Amino acid sequence: MDVRVEHKDGFKAAGLMIAATPKSDFAGLWGMLFDKIPYQQLESLGSGQSFGVCSDMKEDGSFRYMAGYHTQDVEKARALGLELMDVPGADYAVVPVKGPTPECIKQGWIYVWDTFFPQKGYRHAGTPDFEVYAPGDTTCPDYEMTLWVPVKIA
Repeated sequence: MDVRVEHKDGFKAAGLMIAATPKSDFAGLWGMLFDKIPYQQLESLGSGQSFGVCSDMKEDGSFRYMAGYHTQDVEKARALGLELMDVPGADYAVVPVKGPTPECIKQGWIYVWDTFFPQKGYRHAGTPDFEVYAPGDTTCPDYEMTLWVPVKIA
């Protein structure tokens, strides 16, 4: 897998957030977000980029998950009833994944934990990681997106 490490500056995301486990209904959360606010309005908050942001990871495997969009217009996001999250700048392993979601995301994480971290000498930095969704049908076998995993030297 062609993983690169790069620095990304911090950004704000706005969306809906849940307490989650790996078995949570993430697609359902995205559906709730789009039922509440049309995606065109969500895209207008900032660059138009959508993110699935994972934060506050616990040892029991639970975490917080946000289905959201990049935002520069904080007041508009608040007026829409969205939660806000600051994703700090960090060095990230950028992991390309291909295939229908959520399976490609699961396979990407298996690669990160079982292969990338042990072979490259990195570990998770403990700050939020996120899924960067590309335009297209997320259920198609040729869908491509990236996982951004904050890293530090082990």
